[in-house]
Amino acid sequence: MRRKRTKPSKKGSASKRGPFFAPHPLNAVPFEIRQRMVKDHGERERAKFEDLTPKLVELLSRLDPLSTVALMSTYGLMSSPDARPRSDGKRWASRIQQGHVEFLQALCLRNRFERGKEFPEPESIQKLFDWLPELFGAYHQMRIASQPSNKSEDDIPPERGIVMVQEFLRGHTSVVRNWGYFGTVTRICKELFSRIDADYHRACGTTLSGVVEIFERLVRRHEDKINEHRARLHGAFQGRTKEALLDAFFAAFPLKGDVHEFRERMSQPDVTLKQVRWALLPWSDRFIVKALLVTNEEISREFGVDLEATRILTNRLSLALGDLVDEAPESFFLDNPVWLRPLVYLEKDVYFCALPQTLMSFIFPIVDVLVASVKGLPEKLSDARALYLEEQVSSLVAKALPGSESCTGFKWREGAQEFESDLVVRFDTTLILIEAKSGRVSWPALRGARGRIVEHIKKLIVEPSDQSGRLAERIREDLARLDAGIPPVLALPLSLSGVTCVVRLSVMLHDFATIQSVPGMLIKAGALTSKYPLAPCMSLADLEVMLDLLEAPFLRLHYLRRRAELLLSLDTIGDELDTLGMYLDTGMNLGSAQEGKKMFITAGYSAKIDHYYTRVDEGLVARKPKPSTSAWFIALCEQLSSRARTGWSEIACALLSIAPTDQQTIEKRIRALATRVRAGKPLKEGHDAIVLVPPEWIRQAIAVQVKQRDGREPYGSQSLNIARQAFQSEHVDRCVVIVVDAGANDLPYLSAGIFLASDRQTESTQFF
Repeated sequence: MRRKRTKPSKKGSASKRGPFFAPHPLNAVPFEIRQRMVKDHGERERAKFEDLTPKLVELLSRLDPLSTVALMSTYGLMSSPDARPRSDGKRWASRIQQGHVEFLQALCLRNRFERGKEFPEPESIQKLFDWLPELFGAYHQMRIASQPSNKSEDDIPPERGIVMVQEFLRGHTSVVRNWGYFGTVTRICKELFSRIDADYHRACGTTLSGVVEIFERLVRRHEDKINEHRARLHGAFQGRTKEALLDAFFAAFPLKGDVHEFRERMSQPDVTLKQVRWALLPWSDRFIVKALLVTNEEISREFGVDLEATRILTNRLSLALGDLVDEAPESFFLDNPVWLRPLVYLEKDVYFCALPQTLMSFIFPIVDVLVASVKGLPEKLSDARALYLEEQVSSLVAKALPGSESCTGFKWREGAQEFESDLVVRFDTTLILIEAKSGRVSWPALRGARGRIVEHIKKLIVEPSDQSGRLAERIREDLARLDAGIPPVLALPLSLSGVTCVVRLSVMLHDFATIQSVPGMLIKAGALTSKYPLAPCMSLADLEVMLDLLEAPFLRLHYLRRRAELLLSLDTIGDELDTLGMYLDTGMNLGSAQEGKKMFITAGYSAKIDHYYTRVDEGLVARKPKPSTSAWFIALCEQLSSRARTGWSEIACALLSIAPTDQQTIEKRIRALATRVRAGKPLKEGHDAIVLVPPEWIRQAIAVQVKQRDGREPYGSQSLNIARQAFQSEHVDRCVVIVVDAGANDLPYLSAGIFLASDRQTESTQFF
């Protein structure tokens, strides 16, 4: 009998994915009651924290530390067999994160080595699975709830504002580990550190890029070892009878001691084959620790590194049992020694490595520690960081915007002061002003030290934004001079003639705990005061992802423009890739939701992007997420790009700014008009065009006209009249008019232009 084929789900379609807008469920609750609720919640979370901490410490004092960490790392952080019932059709997902296991390892390192400790049975492991996420949640919730309260709903005192920034950073530091996808992180690090490899090798016998390769291999080795373990277990579990299953298991996992009693118990008639499998799982777990051991000889042999140099490296990256005996458990949330020293020293040349990914998560601070002892090398690394970032940004943008012109290190004066811009790019009629900041993000800032937070925000976010803002103002003045027939003052190597848009962007070498993606929070806290409108700020890794994911130059340009245009009107809680995920679904056109100041929680919107790049890193086939822009609109933009008439990108960006659902509606109506025109049928009231008048907070209209390719008159002969219809709406001062060919099924455009209202003051150049 043939199985009935089910229809593919439409859940993934753009119209079904969101975003979804809803008022906060507590908005209707009086402010005083909400404050009381927060206080009560904080007290409950503190009680939970004070209850869980001693229970966790006591449990770990009884368990074998290496086995405990090994099992939590393996079953919590890697996909694993699922023992839970699936009657509800949903797969159980672990709540354990890397930060939880790092915290657990630090707690275990408070206990000195003792023989004969309990092997962690499933009941103990289950407690850790439950307690660790609850403990972390309680820690952060009780801290936030204990901070100063608002006097009123709209009055957020600066004291509370900066506290919220501090807690945001602390929450990120304690749990979040990914500042980029694994492949991107390793490549950036190797390229950067190779610039000072020779100096480090002379001092320490190895190279920093080689250290990254060792870290990378340890991650892959960990995965290979666990997969080998699971493959052995899977092979043993293929036995069709209990006797065959037990024989195969103990052949694959030769346990010390007598297992005769266990075999007899499993052979009882009332014990099923499935029950035998579950009973054997904890026995196989005893072999995981051995799989996670690594020796200096193995590292030295595989990477061709001198054995003594290897010993120096692993010694700097390791702690032994008992080394943290004097540390308070609460300190590990924000200052965990495991972050910089994730290896566990067991005996000479032998180490336990259950968290190799921690080495890559904290690669920058680890390398800072490694070079600190080499005279002059920290300064060389700082110079290398700055030069590498500038070169990478320039190279990435040149490849992403083919045909663009650029200049680096442009200097100009303002009075007695000289300024320098890192990169200026002209692409069609758009100027992009980019500032690159390679400054380090210090531990005190990530732990919430107020002075360091403000200092870093100023250096990494405000100063580069003001730098590009200052240059944008000078460019605005020069454009006004050109319009008046006066020569420009700036000696910019790139022509300003015909510029219709100026976009600014700041790029950091790596992530500042995503704080650069939530400027609204910084403004409320009084931690961000800029002289000019704030420029978007993203990390190098996120810039690479954006340019790779958006494959067409016009999409990349449109994202940068919308990102800058909506930076402060969309008060988002999420990182850059969450915003990118929202762009894929909406083109960052959120309808009436984008009017005025609103908060959007975008956290988690990067899920499809994360899934794609994670699979790519694992060498698996994956489908790249695509923008939900209609195929016809993309085709029009591609046609504009191929013709490359001056100003084409401005028209493309206007088309892309239409919401995807509206794009589909427009296409449907245009196709209906084209069908009637081809058939020679009369049009309703003679209207052969659609004018899309925007809401009042948008000043640009879009119009599409349908014509036959007959050559009797210029295709755009009626475009100005169509634009004038749009200008009847007082808030509209710009109109893009596209004339499409009714005789072709793919509806290519015949003419396209931008018109400005002549009866009102209109800015010919937009500044973002």
